[in-house]
Amino acid sequence: MKNNEGKIKTLTMSAFGLALSVLSLLLFRGPISIVSTFLIPAIIVLFSGNKNGGYVLTSMGLLTVTLLFFPTQIIFVFGYIILGHFLKLLIIDSNQRVKLITLNFILYVIITTLVLFLGIRLTELIFLVPLHTMMLRISGSNPLLYLGILFFEGLLVSIFNFALLRLLNSRIDPS
Repeated sequence: MKNNEGKIKTLTMSAFGLALSVLSLLLFRGPISIVSTFLIPAIIVLFSGNKNGGYVLTSMGLLTVTLLFFPTQIIFVFGYIILGHFLKLLIIDSNQRVKLITLNFILYVIITTLVLFLGIRLTELIFLVPLHTMMLRISGSNPLLYLGILFFEGLLVSIFNFALLRLLNSRIDPS
């Protein structure tokens, strides 16, 4: 009986994480879709607990819903899932506590910056949404300024993911 309760709880938490992630995709569209990057990786980690099954359920559900209703967001959603995975590896310990290790945090910032760049570039190449072109205009076609903007975005996203995890982790029962 206890095993079934654990499975039901995992399924329930995954469904809740999926619902919050889809809500984020619905609310933050177009130019403000970057807000989803601040929320979805942490939501996936928070609501999957320390169970890989919950992480997989939430991720697969999110990919399916995105493919059906937000196809141009699929690259970024895949990136959010990757960021969630690295959050679990680098920021969350085995007891579901948020730990800040400077080297891990710096690594997460770099990974976040890379995921943002790949999302921007691949979205333009595959879906012809001119995100990369827009970023080039914003940076004046200066590669260092472009990298600086992406790094700053990656830093902000990382800080927010960490803060959200720290704030909400104690409110959600990970067991």
